[in-house]
Formats: sequence, structure tokens, C-alpha cells
Amino acid sequence: MNFKQLGHTGTLVSELCLGTMTFGGKGFWEAIGRMPQKEASEMVKKAIENGINFIDTANIYSEGLSELLLGKAVKDLGRGKEVTLKDPDGRTVRLKAETLLVAVGRTPNTSAMGLEDIGVKSDRTGITVDNRLRTNHKHIYAAGDVSGGFLFTHAAGYEGGMIVSNAIFHLPRKTDYTYLPWCTYTDPELSSIGMNEKTARAAGIDCSVWVEAFKDNDRSLAEGERIGRIKMILDEKEKPIGVQIMGPHAGDLLGEWVAILNGKVKLSTLAAAIHPYPTIGEINKKVAGSYFSPKIFSEKVQRGLKFFFHLKGRACAEDACSE
Repeated sequence: MNFKQLGHTGTLVSELCLGTMTFGGKGFWEAIGRMPQKEASEMVKKAIENGINFIDTANIYSEGLSELLLGKAVKDLGRGKEVTLKDPDGRTVRLKAETLLVAVGRTPNTSAMGLEDIGVKSDRTGITVDNRLRTNHKHIYAAGDVSGGFLFTHAAGYEGGMIVSNAIFHLPRKTDYTYLPWCTYTDPELSSIGMNEKTARAAGIDCSVWVEAFKDNDRSLAEGERIGRIKMILDEKEKPIGVQIMGPHAGDLLGEWVAILNGKVKLSTLAAAIHPYPTIGEINKKVAGSYFSPKIFSEKVQRGLKFFFHLKGRACAEDACSE
């Protein structure tokens, strides 16, 4: 295959990629647009579009699209595939590529479980549960994608541990997704934890935003990665409440923030911690340090230092210093 970037679209109903040709409905760009940072989603969209031609499924004749998804419109050429489509005007369009990929999304697989026979409530998104992951039958629990919540493997693992605590050890625990991390494996990669700028202000929080660019990270420059940035969101008390990252290894970089936010680690601890050089991970330390820099080099501190050194006198005799 010869495509540069292929975006991960989550639960997109249908997307078909033909080498450097991609068919996707509005759902593709809606998924990208729901990313926490508007400017980040625009940069990802631009990067994905580089070398890839997107054709909206709205511009494909509905009957032709059905034949495509059923495989009737696909011809095996031996070393490639050919897809024959018709646009709304009836014109035939033929496209060739090495490989054909089709993504059809996910739905809960509960139809053969007999849940309706015992009255367990569910809807099209999954089994209905409370904040302890109990169904309407309190001795029956549901975790993971089947409950229609956060469709992440790490969320399912968290929920599984919650059920063990509640059902096996009878230690009542409620789910808390405040600091649930997520990643979108596009190129450039995105990750997020906690609140973003928009959700924080919608919640009435007078937040401040601190940004550090990957183009200022030495390891990132050495590897030719210049796109992206990290955003740190602080509340009125200047405590971190969220982080969004777009750039190389964004998901891996988020791990440090998972520990910081869940462990309520002070920002000063992160800024003072020694990070190995040169690594991409230094960007976490640097964005924390950017918050303290204005305080350290403020006029008040500078006046204090001048006063202090004036009292202490010169570091050497006047004649020696003049030499």
C-alpha cells in the first residue's frame, strides 16, 4: 500500500480506503472535529489529506454503494483491486488500488444472550448499568463495550476491576471517568486526559492555558517531527485539570499525566523532576516549567535579587573586577 497516513475513525459507519483513495461520509470529519482542540483537529485533517483523496459517500449513488459494501462492485485484478461506482448522475467511476479496506463500526453483541427473557434492560448502545456497573438486576454486572460507555480496552480493564471489587469483595466502588485517558491513532497522534479549554470554561472554571511546541524539543527536531504541541489546562488555583497532546508519541507522553492527575502531584514536582535528555518526554517538564518561568523572572523577583546582592557587596574587589 502507498498511503501516507490513515486516520483511525472509531465508530465510523463505513469508510473505504483504496491505497491513496479514501471514501468516507461526513462521519469521518465529524469524528476528527470532536477532538478536544479545534486547531489540533484542523492540523490533523490537513496532515491526513496530504497525499490522500477523500470522496464523500454522499456523492456515490446509493445502489452502487450497497453493491460496493456487498463486494459486488469489487474486481480482483490479481495484484490489485478495481472498484466500479456510479455517481448520482449515473456516470461510471473506476478506481484501482493495491488493497481495499472497509470499516463498519461496532455494535454490542448481546442478541443471543437472552437478556430480554430475564428482563435485563438494554438499548441500541448496550446494556444499561449504574455507576457501580450493575444492571437493573443488582446481582448482574456489565463491563466494557457491551455497556455502551467508553469503547476503550483500558476502560474495560478499569471496569473489570471495579466489578471484582463490588461483586466479589463487596467493597462498594463507583466509577469515575474524570481522568480517563484517550488516544486517537492518527498521524500526527492525539491524546487527552481531563478537561480541555472548552469544557473547563463551560463548567465555569476560570482556567489558564499553557502551550509548548514539539518544534522546540531537541529529540523531536532530531527525528524530523516538527508538527504538534502540548496544552496544559490549569484551574483558578493553578492546579492541572487537563492535558491535550498532538504530536509524536502523544499516547505514550500522556502516561506521566495519568500519574500526575490521579496522584494529585504538584506541578512544581514535575517541573523540578530530572527528565533524561534528549527525549520527547522532556516536553512534559518544559510545559510545567513555562508556568513557573514568569514568576521566577518577574520584576518583583529581579528587584529582590538586586537588593540582596547590593547588600552582599561585590564578589571581588573593585580594582580586581575592573581588570
